[in-house]
Amino acid sequence: MLQFRKITSSVAAIVVSTGLFFQSSPALSQAAPSINVVQEIKNLQITSGPYANAYLIAPAGRINWYFSNLGLLPIVQYLSPADLQTYVLSYLNLYLHHLTANSTIMDVNFVPGTNNFVLVPSDSDDSYAATFLSLAVKYVRVSQDIAWWKVNEAALKNIAYRNLAVTEKPSDGLTATFQPPRNQSNSLGYLMDNAESYRGLRDFAGLLRDLGEPVDANYYDLVATGIVGGISNYLYDTAHAGFKTSDGDAQASTAFYAGTTCQVFPQAFGLSELSSYYDKAWTYLNLYTPNWQSGQYDPFPWAVLGYVAALRNQTAMAVTQQHMIESKFITNRGLITMNELGFYQRTKSLLAGKPAI
Repeated sequence: MLQFRKITSSVAAIVVSTGLFFQSSPALSQAAPSINVVQEIKNLQITSGPYANAYLIAPAGRINWYFSNLGLLPIVQYLSPADLQTYVLSYLNLYLHHLTANSTIMDVNFVPGTNNFVLVPSDSDDSYAATFLSLAVKYVRVSQDIAWWKVNEAALKNIAYRNLAVTEKPSDGLTATFQPPRNQSNSLGYLMDNAESYRGLRDFAGLLRDLGEPVDANYYDLVATGIVGGISNYLYDTAHAGFKTSDGDAQASTAFYAGTTCQVFPQAFGLSELSSYYDKAWTYLNLYTPNWQSGQYDPFPWAVLGYVAALRNQTAMAVTQQHMIESKFITNRGLITMNELGFYQRTKSLLAGKPAI
């Protein structure tokens, strides 16, 4: 999902230098300790007010539901049954409670120094929906809370249908960023979004099938298969051996965001049908943005890159980025947002010899 990255990347230097949101401290002279992701994400939970049980993206930050989904997904299996209720189930219920009539959701900005907040449009419809579906499925598979699923299944199907199935474009099979009428200003199909859309649809279809709903499962699997075809036919730039960022681009971009960073998303989100592209995309990333693991291209660490390095057994790259993130967590805490914590944890788990999350 591109929109929020575009905003945060452009203002990050200003935010850090002015001290807004973030606190800085002198660089460490020794290796920083490993981050306790479970505890840090717990610390980001809002405990009072109308958005109790939602999460800030970072201390003194805002609510971005998409980032929250990506942060919570990798810690579900590390939570006790009681903590699953406190930190995941309560969040899932809150998200569903704040859905709009068309099954989208608004982000929340807080006014510094007050108890006031402002609702702002989400950065996408497709990525928010897809990652929420993946989180809901993960919660049910770990907790075996089938009763919750049954109570909320209709709302979950509306999320999948309106944000992913309906937004899949007949022209190329890719999900558009937004539902109507917002798609009038942005109807592009982004590689990052579509990788997430695919994952959410496959996860959703898989649980539906396991719960005895093969017709709906086959339907959502078909939408996911359409995404695979769209990426292969419209987003891969054969001449330059890399993926385009969207179906609005003439060729693959060499800019770090989103040109080279998007390359890893098919592998990060397990689009197995596109595995023949994984090596080419990885080569493209490293050709045009070498030494990305040092964090030199963007104030945000892009922990998803390290996760894919670990998936590819590029251990040295993954470890180097882990250490960079750990140091930045102390020197610029606000840059290690909830989604970054999530991918850091995924990498940490892989490096410890555990299965991919």
